[in-house]
Formats: sequence, C-alpha cells, structure tokens
Amino acid sequence: MKRPYVFLIILLSLAGFHRLSAQHVTVYNDTVCDTEDYGVLRTNIQALLTSAYQTDSIPFNYDADFTNAQDIMQGGQPLSIDDRFSDVIDIGFTFYFFGQPYTQLVVGSNGDIVFQPGIAGTYDSWPLSASQLIPDITLPYYRNGTSYGSIMGAYHDIHAGERISGVSEMKYELRGTAPNRKFIITYHEMPQFRCTNLMTSQQIILNEADYSIEVHMKHKPVCTSWNGGRAVIGIQNDDATCGYYPGDNTTPSSVVNRNTSVFDIDSTVNPEAWRFSPANTTANTQITWYDSNRNPVPGANADSLVVPTNGDLGPYTCEVTYFNCDGTQITEYAEGSIIVVPTPVIDLGGDQYKCNDEEIVLDATPQNNDDFVNGNITLNYQWYKDGQAINGATDATYTVTEPGTYRVEVSTGRCASSDEVVIENYRNGACFIPEVITPNNDNKNDAFVLDYLDGKYGIEKVEIFNRWGTKVFEKTDGYTDEWHGQSKSGKDLPPASYFYVIKLKNGEVKTGYVQIIK
Repeated sequence: MKRPYVFLIILLSLAGFHRLSAQHVTVYNDTVCDTEDYGVLRTNIQALLTSAYQTDSIPFNYDADFTNAQDIMQGGQPLSIDDRFSDVIDIGFTFYFFGQPYTQLVVGSNGDIVFQPGIAGTYDSWPLSASQLIPDITLPYYRNGTSYGSIMGAYHDIHAGERISGVSEMKYELRGTAPNRKFIITYHEMPQFRCTNLMTSQQIILNEADYSIEVHMKHKPVCTSWNGGRAVIGIQNDDATCGYYPGDNTTPSSVVNRNTSVFDIDSTVNPEAWRFSPANTTANTQITWYDSNRNPVPGANADSLVVPTNGDLGPYTCEVTYFNCDGTQITEYAEGSIIVVPTPVIDLGGDQYKCNDEEIVLDATPQNNDDFVNGNITLNYQWYKDGQAINGATDATYTVTEPGTYRVEVSTGRCASSDEVVIENYRNGACFIPEVITPNNDNKNDAFVLDYLDGKYGIEKVEIFNRWGTKVFEKTDGYTDEWHGQSKSGKDLPPASYFYVIKLKNGEVKTGYVQIIK
C-alpha cells in the first residue's frame, strides 16, 4: 500500500555545506632505492574530474541479452517488493561520481541508483511532485537530514510487486575487460504502479573508462492516473547543490527537457539515450608543481612529476585548479616527497660443507643494517632451498640441516637484494676420523678421508706409522684423502692397524689408529 513520505528539510543544517568542498587532490609519496636514478610523484585527479558533467544525446542501444546477467536481489531473493532498495551490489571497479570514489551501490525499484550501501533494503520513495526539479535534496532519497548522490533514469513509480513472471526483469551485469568495463542495470518490461499494463524498459550504464553514465530509454509510457504521469532523467550530487538532466544548460536548447515532467518514450517512435560525461579534463584542469622552495618546476604541468634522486627530494607541492559543478573555480593543493631507501647489502659467505648431523646457521642480516634500524625501516626476509620458498622461513637467520642451494631475498618492499650459498655434506658424512679403510676400488671407504678436518681447520701434516713405528706415509699442506693404504714408495701395504698423527693448522694434534682391511 502506498503512503506519502514526509520530508523534513532543515535548511540551517545545510547552509554552507558542500560535499565537493572536501580535498580531492592527493600526491602519493614515491619510495625509491638508493640505486635508482629518479622517483615519480603522482597526483590522483580522478575525483575532481567528475566534479562537473556534460549532458549529451547519444545513439540508442538497448541490449536485452540477459544471458550472463544476475538478478537484482533484496533479502536474498529477486527484488519483487514495491518501493524498495536492493541488497548491496559490487560494481566490479572503482567508479567516480561527483568527486567521490565508489565500489558499491544499491538499486531502487523505482528506476534509481544510489551510491550508499547503508540504505540497502530500505524504502525507495515514490512521490514525485512538479516542484521536485533536479537538483532537489528530496530526489530520490532523503532521510533525517541526509541525502545521497543518485542516478535517475528514468525515476518514476514502478511496481516491482506486479512484475510479470518470465517477462519482467531487473538485472545487472559487468561486461568487458579493464579498464573499459561497463556496469549495466536493466529494468525490462517492468509494470508501472496503478497502470500495470504499461511497461517500462530502460538501462543505466556506468563506464569504467571515463566515469560517464548512460541512460537508454526504450519504453517509458505515461501513467496519467498516478503522480500526474511525471518522471525524471538525470543525476545529482549528495547535497543536491548540483545536478544534470537532458535539457539543462550544458545541452543545446533543442534538447528536450527531461527534468521532472510528463514524457512518453516509445522505441518504435522515439527511443532516447543520454550520456552524462565528466566535464573536467586534463585540458581544462590546470596542474602546477612547486619545488621545496615553492618555485614552479619548469614544464611540469601534468599529473606526475619525475624527480632525480640526487637532487631536491621535496616536499613538492601540486596545485590543481578546476571547475566545480556550480561553475565556480576551485584550487586545491597537496604535497609529496621522494623517500630514498638504502638497498640491503647481503653476504651469506662462501659455499660450505657439513656433516650429516651438523647444523649451519646462515645469517642474512644486512651489512648496512644500521641504516634500516636508524631509519625505522622494516626488512622482509624469505629463504629458498633449491629454488623453492621455505614455508615460514622469514627471519634474518635460517638453520640448515640438510644439503642444498640456499638463497635469501631481503626486501624493504621495493628495494631488494639476494644472495645464495651451496651447502654440501662431507663425503664420509659424519664428522669423525675413519677407523677403517677398505682400499678395494669399490668407492666405499677406499681412502683415509679427512676433508671435513681440512675444511674446518686446515691440515698441516698427516703421518702414518706401522706397528713398529716406521713412517710409511706422509703428506703436508692440505691433506684430504691422499692415503688409500699405500707406502711412501706407492706399494700396497698389508692389512694391519696403523698409527696416525694429524697436525692441524690451528696447532691441534690428533692421533689414533686406522685399520686396513682387504
């Protein structure tokens, strides 16, 4: 059952309030490495580009292919309740509308779109008087002193509760690929209130590429017995200080007026399509950059500024002058700087050998770590083994327990360094001096292998004596595995126990017995 909605307009609370007076220009600091020659400061002017619009007539193109479209839902069901806003719908991309970025919206059953998820499932107003002309704070949503920016195309009293099964559709669809996607909302063969035999078919399209809005009107007959047959096509901002419609002062005088009025649209006679395009462009938006001394940067009149890292790092000021939707000129400022971050200097050392049960701790703490500590810069670590990331290995050190090629990447987010080291097991596996050798050329214990001792300490001399104390073998300076049971003359020694003396380069001497078995 319809009921009038009482609008309480508190004018004092709105005096001087204008959503577009907020800051819309942002300069993003650029963090660069000390190895890079330059950084780039960028300013985001997308918001201000949509602070004003141009209304144009465009070719009519109503697409009723709903193969990949989704139902507009409310409460988890296809919206079929009269005068109701839908559940929240994701647009699929960021859409700028009157200077604000949006990624979600709600669809009203009466042909309107509102960029405010908080009103999902609430009442979508239907009364439309001749005095409610764009811009008007009561169009189409106004509650407790709050209004929201909206698209009306066409906004009039549609009866979702009387939709015809298999005929009437309320759908939405995201088409195309970034950055040229289109978000399409369709009201197809939807009956009007009090005139359920009169069907509305219309589409509203949001264009990612230029943030323009299209309205394609296929059928919008006039129900003279309700709301005086009035309807409205147009857009307006949150506080209703600015709005656009076919026939406004941005369109030629020959364009029909589609502000709140009575109009009949029939695709067989006069289908209509309109585009609301952002009026601010880089051509009519003045951008000036100033260095840290407030001197203009020569030739810098764009939305990005290249800054050499060996020069003035800022802060740089970006001054942007553009036009608001009420025709006033606005100048805004924002600052940004180039932040130079040192590159981590990493050295894991040379390749290493280990015994089977030995652990080796690798340390990737940068040699210039004080630069990061003093600069309060967070370092990120990731260790790899044989090319594969090691799960959870994100500390400055890593304990190696098995052989492999180990690599570490150390990053500040943008500045990164890496180093790698090969860890191998010693040939005899464990860290001990062999007690037995079997020199039979089967590649198993054929020699008296001391490579782990040589690798860790360095061997100065190895001497082998028989049971009578006669020296049968001697090797100086870097022994690893040269004795395989032979005498000084190269002849094979008989199976027996032999006494060894190993002198290490650190001055330590190791002695013991090794047995030849054949």
